[in-house]
Amino acid sequence: MTKNILKTLLATAALLPLASAAIADGHARTDLVIADLGQPETNPWVINRHRFERCVADALGVELKEFDDQNSEEQHVARAESIMSSQPDGLIFNPLTAPAGIQVARLLEENDIPGIAVGRLVVSSYDDDYEGEDFIAQVTQNNATWGEAMGRATVELGYEKVAMIWTQKGNISATEIWEGVARELEAGGVEVVAEAWDVLSRENGQKYAEQYIARFAPGEVDAFIVIGAVAGLGSKFAIDQAGRDDIAVITTDIDEQVAQFIAEGELDFSIGGHWMVGGFGLIQLYDYLHGHPITDTQPQVGLIPVTAENVETYANGLLNGCILSPETVRSLSKVHNPDADLVGFINDWQANWQNYVQ
Repeated sequence: MTKNILKTLLATAALLPLASAAIADGHARTDLVIADLGQPETNPWVINRHRFERCVADALGVELKEFDDQNSEEQHVARAESIMSSQPDGLIFNPLTAPAGIQVARLLEENDIPGIAVGRLVVSSYDDDYEGEDFIAQVTQNNATWGEAMGRATVELGYEKVAMIWTQKGNISATEIWEGVARELEAGGVEVVAEAWDVLSRENGQKYAEQYIARFAPGEVDAFIVIGAVAGLGSKFAIDQAGRDDIAVITTDIDEQVAQFIAEGELDFSIGGHWMVGGFGLIQLYDYLHGHPITDTQPQVGLIPVTAENVETYANGLLNGCILSPETVRSLSKVHNPDADLVGFINDWQANWQNYVQ
């Protein structure tokens, strides 16, 4: 018997009375309290994740309690310990790093509280690398295609010598994304002249950009590839201050300022939509708490490349609160729709997102 089948049987057996009661009463539970642990609202990814997750919670009648880790591994684990003491019905968390995520998973098992990681990975492959019952899934994004899209955009825009500014090591997702970037750069004959791995912040984006600007003369670097719009905007500020109009910025995440810069030609490319993992993970956890087993333990949300051609549609449709109506959210839950196919919706989202915003 495979681990997944065993976990499904255990979850079903443990929660079947709850599911039966919900069905018999003809309505879902309205007393669920779900905790959310992640980073502070200092970057677009977190802001947009919270916006969408709150919409999903409202649609499902869930009380969502948010906690942040102050961008610290130590605080991430400490916050998780505090959350466990309050005994929520479940936990949604975006692990700051894989080691911090493993510690949170351990706390879930010790306290018998189900939890789902969203965004960053705890382990590379849930089915192959994790043994346990209460850390039940990780809803993530397709890291390989994310990186490949960034690398491909760099090649297609004609840049030849790039410097990288990336988040700290120990982040499985960030490593996988960079591997995707590097493959495309190598295939396109683009040289990586410098790399930096550090905590993601505007200050660090500016700091490393300033170092590169001082190190490389015009012609020696023509683009910075920066993960995260916060660091990306810090890099752009350094470039503008130095008057180096020969250096472009390729980044990720989109807020109103990034969208405006893309529309005005100040930024060439960004990528987004991956923050929807939080809301999708909440639906998965909500269904699990009503007795519906997890059928896909690591669904991947496809990201949306954004350029001047589609930035207006993206900004108007995905940066303004709820993207999906309450009725659509409930239609993705097995509790409200026995035929719901959340994973199918996730798989199709990248290709169909404009249908929900036009």
